[in-house]
Amino acid sequence: MLASLGAFLADSLTLEAAVVAGPASQGDGTEARAMSLAADAEAFFRAIVADRVQQPISTNAWTLRKLDPIYKPDNDEVEWERLSAVVAVRSALAQLSNLSALAPFDTNDEGFKKRLLYWTVVLTGADGRKAYFFRTFSAAAELKRKRGAALTSSNGTFTKVDEAIFVFDDQLDVFVFDDYIYVLRKRDYRRIFDQLAQVLRRARRAAAALGKLIPIANQADFEAACASDQRMADKILSIQSRPYFSQLSLAKLQPVIQQFNLTIPTDSGSGQTKVIFKSAPKDRFAILRLVDDDYLQSSMTNEQYEVNSKSRH
Repeated sequence: MLASLGAFLADSLTLEAAVVAGPASQGDGTEARAMSLAADAEAFFRAIVADRVQQPISTNAWTLRKLDPIYKPDNDEVEWERLSAVVAVRSALAQLSNLSALAPFDTNDEGFKKRLLYWTVVLTGADGRKAYFFRTFSAAAELKRKRGAALTSSNGTFTKVDEAIFVFDDQLDVFVFDDYIYVLRKRDYRRIFDQLAQVLRRARRAAAALGKLIPIANQADFEAACASDQRMADKILSIQSRPYFSQLSLAKLQPVIQQFNLTIPTDSGSGQTKVIFKSAPKDRFAILRLVDDDYLQSSMTNEQYEVNSKSRH
């Protein structure tokens, strides 16, 4: 399919662009507005697609992997998912299938700008076939929202710029072609298509499962943290996928706590020893690091280490 996309991008294609904002009120859907592009702006977006997608396809620079919520891909890896599996993406494509029918992007509409989620570029072939490209975008991209003033220099004289000016970077987060979604930047993909909510719900269930294996005094606080911090959510889901997860117990972990002198407090007031979750930024990963087997001792040097990545041999 990527080879097919590469051939598609080599054709003469019509380019259209739009910005999409979140719902104006609860129960509403996302709202899309069309962007009218001058020739140089259109060339800018074509260059992004060429650099970020067309060139890697032509050089076979990517390794493809099935999308895994807890996997951290390397720079040369692209994760894919079937379009049929993600309702939010299918809904976005239906909304963006005819950009000419959309209202134009009004840069004076403050309410719309505050809700901005992403911009999209749609390339259409002569036969109507389309490819969609997405990049996260927010009101922060507008220069006037930054402190200070935007000044432009002409012949050595600086003039204050009062027009609405938006800064677009040259990155892409996601693209869709035919029946497949390709994810370049997972965190932004989650934000654009509201996939983070699903990950956080899974993380809460994983935290509850861990609490049944290892008593946590303030279990509710631990579950709430895993269900609100994306980094913790990724960590707990990764831990749940470990083959040893179901065998975890406090009895197995206490020797590690003592050996590495870890600052993980316990409470035995109820007659049962429980670890205590501390929510401060410097402490909130302590339990997760412990159960993720992040503390190791070298058999060669007898040195103790906390590792941040490891592969099984």
